[in-house]
Amino acid sequence: MVNADWSILLPDWQYRGPVPSSNAMPRVILDCDPGLDDAIAIALALRHADLVGISTVGGNVGLDRTTANALALCDILDAAQVPVHAGHDVPFSGSLEHRATEYHGPNGTGSVQLPEPTRQPCSHDAVDWIVETIRAEEGISLIATGPLTNVAHAFDSAPDIINRIHHLSWMGGSSNSGNTTAAAEFNCWVDPEAADIVFRAGLRQLTMLGLNITHTVLLDRLWIEQLRAGISTPELTVFADLLDYYEIRQRSMTTLAGAAVHDALAVINVTHPDLLAGVDRPVKVILADGAARGMTLVDQRPKREPDPPTARVVDWADGDRIRQLIYDTLVKP
Repeated sequence: MVNADWSILLPDWQYRGPVPSSNAMPRVILDCDPGLDDAIAIALALRHADLVGISTVGGNVGLDRTTANALALCDILDAAQVPVHAGHDVPFSGSLEHRATEYHGPNGTGSVQLPEPTRQPCSHDAVDWIVETIRAEEGISLIATGPLTNVAHAFDSAPDIINRIHHLSWMGGSSNSGNTTAAAEFNCWVDPEAADIVFRAGLRQLTMLGLNITHTVLLDRLWIEQLRAGISTPELTVFADLLDYYEIRQRSMTTLAGAAVHDALAVINVTHPDLLAGVDRPVKVILADGAARGMTLVDQRPKREPDPPTARVVDWADGDRIRQLIYDTLVKP
């Protein structure tokens, strides 16, 4: 139960009661690179989706760590039955990998040490697992919260799966500015060739949740303190610890007034689509070397006859209800 007096301390965010889920949980694969905000995405996917399995990719940190973190988070969330498959560590082009340890720390979890996982990954061939899973069951949604390396390899090796995917929801790119460079967001900058393959694949539904929207939903210091006070079991305090580190790090390195849990929005886009909205637009991934490499160039011109859209670009989020949903998800086992 939440103490109603906290609303006095938190004028910008007040408990409004639980955000309802849809009656039918979507069947999803989560491709991720945990990563601080990926941890929140995993918790949301486990609570609000029928999570078929998790595939890991090198991104925020190296593949060994992203895989160990995914396994450990499943243990913490009492989800050791969820299969975890390790994927690619190196971008699609084979170039040197890039990491975001300045934000996520050398292990991907900041100053927080997760317990050692109780099991090994089910395989080290996430791409083959993704392909076979989608071939076996049409209509699965694919949520990607890291570089699109695994997804691009899956599409390249098995193009027949592209039309079997119900929805691909990707946290990446931006319709305005980048964060790794002035033009490019990290997930796209790490592997623009993979992103280009995915954006040109002709998916039924592709949604891009870029920095232009993820920077508008922030978890500030007071929100995190309320979360910590509301958590009902000791093992879940790790999420408050992760957000503590992330919020402090983002304030020290950016002008954002809180932690932007980017990856959470890619999950919420599938599980609670009424909390986000966007416009179908042409999007081009810039591959050429130079200052614009890794940019997602979104055509927002008011043309009477626009070019065919590539993806739905999310540009609106119900921040209060999203914060409420994340709170409800993390306070209970």
